[in-house]
Amino acid sequence: MSTLPLVIGLLLATADAPASSPAGTATVPLEQLIPLYAQRDSTPATPPPLEALVKTQLKGRLSADALFVDGHFDVEVLGDKRWTQVRLLQLDADTYPSELPTLDDATVGVVDGYLCLLTRKAGRYAFEVSLSIRSPGTGSERLAQLRFAPSVAPVPLALEADTSAFTLREPLPASGGESFAVYPVQGVLRVGWRTAVAQVAQSQKPQVRPPLEPRISEATASWVSTLEGRATLRVSYALSLDREQPLELELPEGHRLERITLNSIPIPVETQEGSLKLKVAPARLGETGGALDVVLSRDLGVFHLSGQLKLALPRVSWPVAELRARAHFPAVFNYRREGGSLEQVETDAASASEAEAGLPGKELHFRQYLVAASAPTLELGYSVDISNSYFR
Repeated sequence: MSTLPLVIGLLLATADAPASSPAGTATVPLEQLIPLYAQRDSTPATPPPLEALVKTQLKGRLSADALFVDGHFDVEVLGDKRWTQVRLLQLDADTYPSELPTLDDATVGVVDGYLCLLTRKAGRYAFEVSLSIRSPGTGSERLAQLRFAPSVAPVPLALEADTSAFTLREPLPASGGESFAVYPVQGVLRVGWRTAVAQVAQSQKPQVRPPLEPRISEATASWVSTLEGRATLRVSYALSLDREQPLELELPEGHRLERITLNSIPIPVETQEGSLKLKVAPARLGETGGALDVVLSRDLGVFHLSGQLKLALPRVSWPVAELRARAHFPAVFNYRREGGSLEQVETDAASASEAEAGLPGKELHFRQYLVAASAPTLELGYSVDISNSYFR
């Protein structure tokens, strides 16, 4: 086989070439001709007409001095294998991004005062961002605005505003409930509002809330006793109050105070002839709730084959809307209610969940409504339970 290079003639002049084009022939090695033909047949890629297409959805909510916006963007990047910057929103000096996404093959951030998507790979990118737009100034009138980037089509803002707390400066079309539609003007969304506190100051007619009448919305009590008669009584009071208030408890006869806590904090209290006088307050400043827990102990005496138990709860100086009580007594006895102000109730789902705490003994449930200036009482009769005994 010959090792001479294979050559062919390449005609440089074509039929439709200008008359001034030079004519002639040339010999080119085959290994050089093939790349020339590949370059001749390939046509350069046409650039896309747009860098990207953007779809936007915006939701907003108000606070006393700021507008919070949550935006959902759906960006279709058309350019590939080159860096593409898609400007979405123009961020003014009072606009701060509070939450930015993490994307594969793309980055969302602030570039030259714009919220931008940066990527060098074509594709669809869906993501969400959160912005805080602070309203400058300290007056009663508030104004916040958000600007769209020039390449993004402006869309309305779905604004949620509590009309009892805020008043919009301009009437806006309602889209259901407390949601309003804010339409852009020349590529800018503007929201103006004032707070209800500012309205009260302007009207010079402040509404003073009357003091909250202190009461106990709910009380729960539990007795736990051993077979030797050593009993523990725990009572929890859900307090309803808006400031520090005095509260008085009168302990049942024969009971000893073990500890007392206010809002989960132990407090020192001295008893005077079975009476407790203390100051209670809400758990936190500005709230209207608190919790008082009292732990008492008592010696009921040794259980016999049958007998009677007389139980009582502390008397409190505040009215109690609802009282729920549980008793955990030795399981070897049967118990029956024989008197007292507490009525026995069947075990429901709520009490069943409380029973999961693992307290020993047979469990009984009681309830009383609207307790005022009295000590709830309960009388139980008991006798040996022989239901599972062999000799009956």
